[in-house]
Amino acid sequence: MFVPRKIFPRYNISLADFKGHHVKALTKLTHLAPQIDMVLEVRDSRAPISTRNVLFDKPLQGKEKIVLYSKNDLSGVPIDLLKKWHNNKERFMMIDCRNGGDMKRLIQMIREKHDRMHPKPPLGVRVIITGMPNVGKSTLVNTLRKIGLNRTKNVARTGGQPGVTRSTSEIIRVHQNPEILVYDTPGVFLPKVKDVETMMSLALVGTIKPIKIDPVMVADYLLFVLNLQDPTGSKYRKYIKHPTNDIYELLEKIAERIKRVRRTKNGIQIDEIGSSLHFIDEWKQGRMGKCLFDLDAIKEIDQLEFQENYDEERLRVNYEIKPKVNRQANASNALFEL
Repeated sequence: MFVPRKIFPRYNISLADFKGHHVKALTKLTHLAPQIDMVLEVRDSRAPISTRNVLFDKPLQGKEKIVLYSKNDLSGVPIDLLKKWHNNKERFMMIDCRNGGDMKRLIQMIREKHDRMHPKPPLGVRVIITGMPNVGKSTLVNTLRKIGLNRTKNVARTGGQPGVTRSTSEIIRVHQNPEILVYDTPGVFLPKVKDVETMMSLALVGTIKPIKIDPVMVADYLLFVLNLQDPTGSKYRKYIKHPTNDIYELLEKIAERIKRVRRTKNGIQIDEIGSSLHFIDEWKQGRMGKCLFDLDAIKEIDQLEFQENYDEERLRVNYEIKPKVNRQANASNALFEL
């Protein structure tokens, strides 16, 4: 009987991808904060814990916030689990950033915010959209504008890789009567993530570029989480007929299927990198069905553990951010203290 692995190998990989434009974005966000009426924090629902970012907490403290779990059409996260985690303390929505119906619901929530404001803001409700790189922020802006103003032209650049938005854009109108104005901000990474599994989850959703980690390692993590969710092997049965914990056995079958096998004098040569990238992309693009990449989401941790993990993350990131910010931006530690 097949038994999936319970522990993932401790691969020696970098846990950091914090760049200069991330520091600049945080500085700009801090300056904009007094003008902001509402925060929309976008997280990828396939990695709902790995894609949350505690760096936004301090500069946007006290602002009304809605957490948006994007790409819900690709995610297997149960809505009851999200309800348990947020425990009526924080509003959230599961959305597809390209879905008009979801955008109408979100616009209605922002309109309700406007209706509660006294006095009414003379220049409209100002909303900032935050999140990790490549979680769907710019797609959200474009679809909000299309639905809210019936416009078809995109105003925010989008792409399937992190780093498409590099600066905090000019404010964008997405609705009239009432006026709703949004800032699309660059995705901001953490100075350092807590462990290998988190970095692998972020690689699978596209928050970091594919060249950052050996694709075979990422494919191995993908195999690991797929087996935890379904030990029958049905999630990759198109390549191999039985479940396996051996990534090289799976890659050999993938290479045969996509014709990435070469016969040489010394025998058969497998394109392990190409086969790994194919396997990863199939799941990243949702062609293989719904999935979760976060271990804590797969385990369905309870609300207490969810909150404890969040508090620990704030302390950890506060410790990590100070020397990084001092080196890159010569900013005061208090600016980003969580």
